[in-house]
Amino acid sequence: MISVKNIYLLPKVSGVYKVIDGQGTIIYVGQSKNIYRRWNNGHHILPKIIRECGDNTLIDWVEVPEWLLNRVENMTVSFYQPKFNRKTPPVV
Repeated sequence: MISVKNIYLLPKVSGVYKVIDGQGTIIYVGQSKNIYRRWNNGHHILPKIIRECGDNTLIDWVEVPEWLLNRVENMTVSFYQPKFNRKTPPVV
């Protein structure tokens, strides 16, 4: 788990990530084939997270094989129902 201030420390692996605010609430869930690249190339949600939650927000992740990304993300969003996820992603 790392701070959004240190996204350069994210791993270059496929996986599902959770964004956690200062109160420990999961506010966003996503997936990527390369988590490092997803965040370091300008993730669309980063400005909103910093604006609304500050830069003490954390990113946690679990490494997941590419073929399982959609299913794991879908289950994680369905379970936590994060406020910044617009809709539950489809299972492909």
